[in-house]
Amino acid sequence: MELVDRILEKCTRSGAEMAEVFVKSQKTLSIVVRDGKVESITKASPDGLAIRYFSFGKTAFAHATDLSDMAVDKLIFQLSKIVKKTGEDQYAALPGPQTYVNNLDLYDLSRVENSTDSKIEYLVGLEKQALQFDPTVTKSNGVTYEETVTTISLANSNGVNVGYQTTLYEIRISVSAEKKGEMFPGEGSFSVRHFGDLPAPEEMVRRVVSKAARLVAGGAVDAGDYEIIFTPDAGWSLLWGLSAALDGDSFLKNSSFLAGKENTGMAGQSFSLYDDATMPRGIASRPADDEGTASRKVALIENGVFMQPLYDMKTAARAGATSTGSSARNSYDSVPGISPSNFFIAPGKDKVDDVVASCRQGIIVEATQGWGLHSVTGQYSAGINGVLVRNGKRIMPVANVTIAATADELFNGISAICDDITFYYRFNTPTILVKRMKVGA
Repeated sequence: MELVDRILEKCTRSGAEMAEVFVKSQKTLSIVVRDGKVESITKASPDGLAIRYFSFGKTAFAHATDLSDMAVDKLIFQLSKIVKKTGEDQYAALPGPQTYVNNLDLYDLSRVENSTDSKIEYLVGLEKQALQFDPTVTKSNGVTYEETVTTISLANSNGVNVGYQTTLYEIRISVSAEKKGEMFPGEGSFSVRHFGDLPAPEEMVRRVVSKAARLVAGGAVDAGDYEIIFTPDAGWSLLWGLSAALDGDSFLKNSSFLAGKENTGMAGQSFSLYDDATMPRGIASRPADDEGTASRKVALIENGVFMQPLYDMKTAARAGATSTGSSARNSYDSVPGISPSNFFIAPGKDKVDDVVASCRQGIIVEATQGWGLHSVTGQYSAGINGVLVRNGKRIMPVANVTIAATADELFNGISAICDDITFYYRFNTPTILVKRMKVGA
């Protein structure tokens, strides 16, 4: 933290009324194996810093990869000049000192320290299992191992001073299944903070490849009303739209279908949605957001009632609210903006097999195309691939159809929420049954 403290002091001496220094260091390794051979090995170590400089009621931002004293001094001098030319920013704000959760267990070097050859061997074995899983699987598009070690340091002139380290491991599998002259991709990924938290290789293969084998050579069904079972893989089409609708900036601009509906019911009582950056080992967990606000679990929709959107410091000031700790940066060279962390629909107690068995005429949706839930209108529409269910029996793969519903029909139509949630992505959902949606060819 000495570097950020030193830069912060220089900003203050140069005339900044407030200042923030953000430093991010990363080491990444990516290995791709295809057809039993190494296709690529990529290593990168991007380091950089960013400064937000506040003065005269205005804000300036700059970033650099050169962390030498001379380069930093030049950057600060430029900011002191630029800030005078920017527009006024009446809602500019930085957090003060915070108490942070530091036992999130986000750092595991056990696999990083292994040899590259052992990681290649792991991928070769994984690809071999994928290709042997089902006769319909005829082609590998590659399997990938990626590891990232990140160090974050953040300080501001209001007394925030936080730093932490994380690791992230990701495995990606991509194959193609072929049947009746048609092909369907089997693609999936798994991300964890600790390598040992990954599913066993055979389980990863089963989850990804079995879907391709199930869905290849799907056909259309008659248009009409169907029960729709969203699997966890298809549930992202609900969450992406919800995340945009719950962005505090969109909310304040009235460009969200939830705007003005705080503390009102918008779903059945079984439905709750949370954003939790304090989840131990969560892939988007962190002690603080990228402005230094302490992370916490945020109830966004609870027991069907819409509670609040996500805010960073600026949108919270505009709304007269408190930051939810939802500020994030895509990289050190980007200004912070609102983004969810571990964003998920709370699991229920229903069992997937029981839900399928109860279905009279429905579709198990396993893949979607298109936006899904529209964050402004609340209308849901997507192309799908799935499996037709009649009287509790899986009948045939489905393709070339769309499903649609309004937000009210969708969320108030949820009649079962299963217990099968996992947390291998930033956006996660269990299997969900919606009692009626429109299906069109």
